[in-house]
Amino acid sequence: MSQFHSTLSRRDFMKALGLAGAGVGAMSAATSVFHDVDELTTAGTVQKQPWWVKECDFKKPTVPIDWQTLPKMDGIFPYQSAPTLTPQERFAMGIPGGAAGTWASPEQSQVLQDYMKKEFPGWEPGYLGMGDNRTTALFMAAHFMRMGMWPGEIQMGGKRINVQAAILKAGGTPFYWSFLGLRSSETLRPQDFGVPRWEGTPEENLQTLRQVVRFFGGNEVGAQELDADIFKFYHKKNLGKDLVIENVDEPEETATKMVIPSSAKYILQWTARQPYESSRRQAGEYEDAAVYWAYQRFPLVTALIQEFIYALGYKVVSTHMTGYHTNPIGTLTGMGEHCRMSSPVLTPKYGTTNRAMWVIITDMPLASTKPVDFGVYEFCKTCGICADSCPFGLIEKGEPSWEATQPGSRPGFNGWRTNTTTCPHCPVCQGACPFNTDGNGSFIHELVRGTVTNTTVFNSFFANMEKTLGYGRKDPRDWWDMEDYSYGINTRY
Repeated sequence: MSQFHSTLSRRDFMKALGLAGAGVGAMSAATSVFHDVDELTTAGTVQKQPWWVKECDFKKPTVPIDWQTLPKMDGIFPYQSAPTLTPQERFAMGIPGGAAGTWASPEQSQVLQDYMKKEFPGWEPGYLGMGDNRTTALFMAAHFMRMGMWPGEIQMGGKRINVQAAILKAGGTPFYWSFLGLRSSETLRPQDFGVPRWEGTPEENLQTLRQVVRFFGGNEVGAQELDADIFKFYHKKNLGKDLVIENVDEPEETATKMVIPSSAKYILQWTARQPYESSRRQAGEYEDAAVYWAYQRFPLVTALIQEFIYALGYKVVSTHMTGYHTNPIGTLTGMGEHCRMSSPVLTPKYGTTNRAMWVIITDMPLASTKPVDFGVYEFCKTCGICADSCPFGLIEKGEPSWEATQPGSRPGFNGWRTNTTTCPHCPVCQGACPFNTDGNGSFIHELVRGTVTNTTVFNSFFANMEKTLGYGRKDPRDWWDMEDYSYGINTRY
């Protein structure tokens, strides 16, 4: 059979199962009808969204934004200061150290340990405060060159060499990615040979970049035209330098500012999947191999995508560390919706285990993608599982607010804000989100998601069902004996 067609509605399917009671009947009526397999995906579009995802108007995501009063932030990350004690000093003093490494205080480390012992009876912390020796070693390996940072002292040619110190001494930066990109001496451009650059329609260009993103290990792409409203989400400074748009021919970086040419008015955003099973088993930095595996791989992918666009002959800059612009832009480009956790964008297929934190600006014309609605903003009003799971009570409960309710947060949108000034980035909440559930495309999970997209009637029931059926976080000890996917990612779904 070369093609499968079905006109079976969900109502009829549930009746066939003998489950068409009043509640289930209403639930099936709230969702759409299968007419053809082609309708289950948005075939012919660059963004390959599931059937239950709806599009919104441009600049009108599900979270309300007051563009008139939305402020531009200074550009200082609202994170707590790193503890002054090293893991060795903590260990020597008998303090439960390393539970979240650079983020957690000794007191927070103790809270996390107590939390884990209660959640998983018999669990004991390792020598650095969280995971056992194997888990800690896995984190150490994934921690290498995280966030795009050059390594410090490493073994090279029988000597201990501090790579980062050498690069800094030569006038470089701690990171291998940069505003202007790598611009390797080995990268050649068409104009270097008097050859016209490759030209495509905005749709072709976005599809081209999606193919490149996926080639390097990313997932989906979105795009948006940069205007004065959206530029408000970019912090005023990038790594201490003013971030400005000027009428110049080429992007430039000086000692005091980073200049985006006014002709570079297209934003490219892309996502990357984080290992699913290990994401459900992390609580504290020394258990966060899943997080740091993403932080190790994907800053390099950003640099490579930037290099690809540059090699095509276009202008391109990376604003990777300009602050909290990536998450709000993710709601505008259709990467996902604003959620109660507030720090991540919650994505349709992979919840909070799909990172939408990489943004590039270019003059390569790109077709804009629309915000999406799959019921998350409304579902989060009822659910609150992430807030209940937070060991420190830092995720807001209750209704969304227009106010800047947390230190360093932004007003001007009706949403939630997490207190990142004291958050130790454990990240228990990330593994607890119901939308993380890897249903492998199963009918029941898609039925639930299709229902959530269309009605809020069953949100409370679904949130309780999530708790009852035991989805969410899992014991970190059992990961070592399971058959996980390569890179921890099931690419069939």
